[in-house]
Amino acid sequence: MMEDKELESEQQSDKVENDNKVEENLINQETNEASEQVNQETMEKKEGLEDEKTSNQESEEVAAEEEKQEQTVGKDASPEPENLPVSAKSEEEVEQKDEETAEVENTPVAAIEVEKEEIVAEKPPVEKVEEAVEEKTILEVAEEKSVVEEKTKEEEEDELDHLIEEDFSHYSLEELALLSKNLLKEDDIRKADKILKKARIEVEHLHDTEVEEARAKYKDANNGEVEGFEYKSNPLAKEFFDNHKALLQKRKAYYANLNKERENNLKAKQGIITELKSLVEATEQSGSMAKIKNIQKTWKEIGSVPQVEAENLYKTYSALLDMFYDHKSIEYDLKELDRKKNLETKLELCEKAEALSEVENINSAIQQLNQLHDEYKHTGPVPKEKQEEVWERFKIASDKLYDKKREFAEEYKKVLQENMKQKQELCLKLEPFLAFDSDRIKEWNEKTKELLAVQEEWEAIGPLPREVAKDINKQFWGNFKGFFANKNKFFEKLEETRKENLKIKENLCEQAEALQDSTDWNQAADQLKKLQQDWRKVGPIPEAQRDSIYARFKAACDHFFERKRNKRSEQEKEFVGNFEKKLAVCKQIEELANQNSEDFDKLTELKEEYLAIGFVPRKEINNILESFISAIDLFYQNLPGVDDDKKEEMKLKAHVDIYKESPNLLAKLRKQEQGIRKKISHLENDIALWENNLQFFANSKTADKLKKEFSEKIDVANKKLADLKAQLKLIRKIN
Repeated sequence: MMEDKELESEQQSDKVENDNKVEENLINQETNEASEQVNQETMEKKEGLEDEKTSNQESEEVAAEEEKQEQTVGKDASPEPENLPVSAKSEEEVEQKDEETAEVENTPVAAIEVEKEEIVAEKPPVEKVEEAVEEKTILEVAEEKSVVEEKTKEEEEDELDHLIEEDFSHYSLEELALLSKNLLKEDDIRKADKILKKARIEVEHLHDTEVEEARAKYKDANNGEVEGFEYKSNPLAKEFFDNHKALLQKRKAYYANLNKERENNLKAKQGIITELKSLVEATEQSGSMAKIKNIQKTWKEIGSVPQVEAENLYKTYSALLDMFYDHKSIEYDLKELDRKKNLETKLELCEKAEALSEVENINSAIQQLNQLHDEYKHTGPVPKEKQEEVWERFKIASDKLYDKKREFAEEYKKVLQENMKQKQELCLKLEPFLAFDSDRIKEWNEKTKELLAVQEEWEAIGPLPREVAKDINKQFWGNFKGFFANKNKFFEKLEETRKENLKIKENLCEQAEALQDSTDWNQAADQLKKLQQDWRKVGPIPEAQRDSIYARFKAACDHFFERKRNKRSEQEKEFVGNFEKKLAVCKQIEELANQNSEDFDKLTELKEEYLAIGFVPRKEINNILESFISAIDLFYQNLPGVDDDKKEEMKLKAHVDIYKESPNLLAKLRKQEQGIRKKISHLENDIALWENNLQFFANSKTADKLKKEFSEKIDVANKKLADLKAQLKLIRKIN
């Protein structure tokens, strides 16, 4: 019975050690990275971050304290950075002792020096058990060595790295500040801290870039001098650093609470030790089995204790349990029943471990396996004949998952290499954009779309190998930002041109405003139309002034033309009255003509009255003129005792007089002239034909008659020809 108890105790102790070794590697990896990150952050501080140092000093001190705490967990961690502020180091020295106990469960049991043996020394049987435990531990460590060896340092380092795969190189300061704000709400403090440490590198890079750009602009503006240059820190960067500082404070509080909790756990377990010791020393064993089960359950539920107490506390607990079973006389079948229940539990754990090989997310599977190892470790002993078998089954399931983890890691490395190749090609693809130049907005916008398409390709590619990520990201985003810097210079130059155009349009506005109240309607209208043409020729102006300057120019033009339209409306009323007056004069001339009157004085009086009347509406100009000419023609047409040719001559003279008074009607006179010329041409052709025909008539009675008829036609035609030429001569006097 004693041998079984010792074996169970040895097995539990050994599994604690193995499990702690696995977790130790995780902590060592995180500690090394944390130390490396602090050194890198300190070394990369440049001139642009000097304004941030004061506000971030306390944040760096807290970070250094927390990193020191993690360093104490693994013995292989990097030494404390020498460049920490004095105040931070002093505070660490004060709190170091408390923080060293924060990760006790992640520290190998074998690495802890035994400081307290008072409880063990009270009863010699415990000492004997301890020796047995130590001897058995060596054998059990050899038995489980293969599991521990499979989890290499590289695999453990990858477990947390794979949780943090985000590439922050394309994040803006605003996005990074928002990220830090959201991470303050993250329950997993270690994860949040690790993300912010990685994001902080990009924040400092963006900050450095802004400082260098500001310094370059200041240098260009001050003839190459940088003396007097000051840079006001970006509020988004400050927000990020403040949030990181708050997270570090939160992390510090977390570990402080953890230490306090472990002190409470220590007191609780010491109370259990006292209770267990009482059970061992008690002579009355009634109900002790239920009590011991309750003690075991309570012990398991209580969390970790300070590092310096852990080993002796556990050894004392195990020794007292062994002494309890040695002192207690119980039935063998009861123990076997308990072992069978433990066997069932461990078989279930084996099944769960075997099922984890089907889980797609390997990191999640590893985390679940660690939990199963913890449950396996805290499950009691199984029948001796099944002990080796069940452990081997559990080990095989674990080994299978670790093999899968290694395969995943190898494949993931290949993916990272392929990502590196693709992103290097995109870096080369981006170089022509840096040399691009144009004087047209359209071409810049088209090139910008092409560049953004390349950016989408970049973002679609996954993360890079850690050792080259910073350089490749710097190359890509450097060219990316360089293109937009050149584009900004182009638009700055374009903005200067637009400002010049604005001055030109302001001058046109002033000229238009000077004409808007003019009463020289025609000249002002022509000048404003010319200004409108000049306005269209001017190029674009700044967007902010475009609508207002156009509204100003349009208001001046509209003001003038609205006044002109109002003036024309008044004239239109006057023109309508003139039309009615002229129409009345035309009716009087028609009445005079219908009377066959020969009163030329009256006709002259009416003509003068007509011509003295002003303008008529444009649409009535031709109508009233035709009515006036028709009335005069009717007067001459109805003259008694005057032949038609004379009447035509009189009409023509009247037309000429009318056209003299109306220069705008010369076109009609020219049309009348063309009609007369056509008549003259026809008559001349007829006369020539008739005269030519007379030469072919022979001397005969019939021929003489025909000659006489042709001669009469020729005489009449010559008379008409003379009248037409006289009319033509009269028209020419006007032209």
